[in-house]
Amino acid sequence: MRKRGGFTLIELLVVIAIITVLIALLLPAVQSAREAARRAQCTNNLKQIGLAMHNYISTYTWLPPLAVDQAWNAAGAGIPQPHQNWSEHVRLLPYLEQTVAYNAWNTAYGARWSDNVTGGDPNPPDNSSGGVYSMPQYTVLTMQISSFLCPSDTNPGSSGTWFINGGWKLVGASNYPANSGLNRRINGVPAGGNPSNGNWVMNGPGYVLTTWDGAIGSRVVTINTFTDGTSNTAIFSEWVKGPAQGIPGAKNGQGMVYYLPGMAQSNAFATDLQFAQSCQSALATTNNQAQSWKGEWWAYSGSQFYSHTNLPNRVTCEYQDQNPDSRATITLQNASSNHPGGVNVLFGDGSVKFIKSSVGYQAWYALATPDNGETISSDAY
Repeated sequence: MRKRGGFTLIELLVVIAIITVLIALLLPAVQSAREAARRAQCTNNLKQIGLAMHNYISTYTWLPPLAVDQAWNAAGAGIPQPHQNWSEHVRLLPYLEQTVAYNAWNTAYGARWSDNVTGGDPNPPDNSSGGVYSMPQYTVLTMQISSFLCPSDTNPGSSGTWFINGGWKLVGASNYPANSGLNRRINGVPAGGNPSNGNWVMNGPGYVLTTWDGAIGSRVVTINTFTDGTSNTAIFSEWVKGPAQGIPGAKNGQGMVYYLPGMAQSNAFATDLQFAQSCQSALATTNNQAQSWKGEWWAYSGSQFYSHTNLPNRVTCEYQDQNPDSRATITLQNASSNHPGGVNVLFGDGSVKFIKSSVGYQAWYALATPDNGETISSDAY
């Protein structure tokens, strides 16, 4: 009776080589499928925010403000009062089936750094950097709201923590900032004019309620404001959260914010395009890092807005003199994502579109404003 032979060494090596090749071929496909699923979830999150926005508008007739300024007295000093430096995200909570989070919101206090308050956090060793009046809000501030987080981004955004029930709890972050438009400081500067002569008027769908800032005035954004069309105006987008590490020395990349070359201020140029070009020439190096907490504090207005000055998925910069603006009125931070080729954008009509990273300036700037008289075809982006 003849014995059956086993595999030879050469046959075994051939089989292993074939399996290795198959794995190498399949792995990118698996990773691509996973990213497609993550991108779909990210898109769905923005759609939920859009639906919540329209439900909010149905209730109040206007869009939620980016922030509400503290009132001033005749002497130009802040009047002690409940501060409303809360983000749009907080105001949308009831319409996102986040009733528990909404009920934990105490409107008698601000989200962070309330005015007319001296002294530090009275409950060390907390390192949340929120100020004394943020303490009553730690329940809502530490909630991680899934609708505000894109699974394609694993950066933490926030690094601040509270010591709660025997353990440290991280401050919540968000991947979805609201659109404030373009650089308000240079808005209104005529062609070839001096950028110092800008009128500081906000021109995006994001607005700030104020009783003392004459440039912003009493502007409130409603559906009627969208004379360019709700389907032609971005209201939210996404960005890659920061690595939330100390600078200099934090991880470089899309989550990092850098200074403009020369540490330029917000009136260094006369046009948004010049700021964008300057930002793209900025060195994305450790020595040029401005801050690494992009996306932190989802409930705080001063860290949940972006502008259309810079194109999507470019180097993220910030003005030296704003860094960023705690009133949520001006920023150079832009939309970004880990999705290959572009970013998701939520439009005023509730639709979500994938905007290519190669979108032109004219189209991107037109999408920034609700009533600037631009007409644009969807094939432009």
